[in-house]
Amino acid sequence: MPLVNMKKMLIDAVDGGYAVGAFNILDYNSMRAVIDCAKELNAPVIVQTSVKTVKLWGQKAMASWARELCDSCAVPVALHLDHCTDVDYVAQCIDHGWSSVMIDASAQSFETNLEWTTRVVGMAKPHNISVEAELGAIVGVEDDIFVQERDAHLADPDLSEQFCQAVDIDCFAPAIGTAHGIYKGEPVIAYDLIESITKRTRIPLALHGGTGLSDEVFKKCIALGCAKINISTQLKHVFIDSFVEYVRDHSTEYNPLKPLASQYDALKQNIAEKIILFGSAGKAGQEKM
Repeated sequence: MPLVNMKKMLIDAVDGGYAVGAFNILDYNSMRAVIDCAKELNAPVIVQTSVKTVKLWGQKAMASWARELCDSCAVPVALHLDHCTDVDYVAQCIDHGWSSVMIDASAQSFETNLEWTTRVVGMAKPHNISVEAELGAIVGVEDDIFVQERDAHLADPDLSEQFCQAVDIDCFAPAIGTAHGIYKGEPVIAYDLIESITKRTRIPLALHGGTGLSDEVFKKCIALGCAKINISTQLKHVFIDSFVEYVRDHSTEYNPLKPLASQYDALKQNIAEKIILFGSAGKAGQEKM
């Protein structure tokens, strides 16, 4: 199956009460782990690529990996560009075959965010490419944010509605209290805000900062309209730890393929747990025509 965009899989997820996992890959091995896991679980999946990762391996190489891995794949797979703050770089990824892109202009003014997003939508839609945009500040856990400042970083429901009415996006990432990285304490999720934005925008929401959230938090966010859940930091830890642990336990063995195989297996196990938790296992065959 060729690469698909996110639009249909996310609409189906909202209607079905589940979420699609968006897993940030780091190389061919991790991309293979995501797609193979989705095939085994018959689940739609989003292969998510950070700008740093794309710049390391190159747009042509990464797009070719995805196309090759999806040649024999019967489940829907989207190749998604994550958190890109450069409209020109989004255009380059569109030209190289990404099926979905995110323009992150959340650090800009509302007007600039809307302008940049409108430009990206204009580039993407003629090529059947889905677009995600962000409003508010989805901070990193390392950022020095005081509790009393928390609300200043959350998405405004009025502006969220205005934004989503003004531009034809397929996925909306409002800041709702999550953060990128490993949480130092218990995150405070604005569930009322998720519910309000879902009702007012009627667009599938993306939950960023998924690493470290409890099963209960995931399930509640999914029930309120979060149809795309990003997992990045967790996979980075598994990617490194599984390789290092194998080398540590087999210190006299110098066969690079064996730690790579161990890494692949560990990634697949971690990804499978999330796909099952999000409720998307078995849903690839239930897509509405």
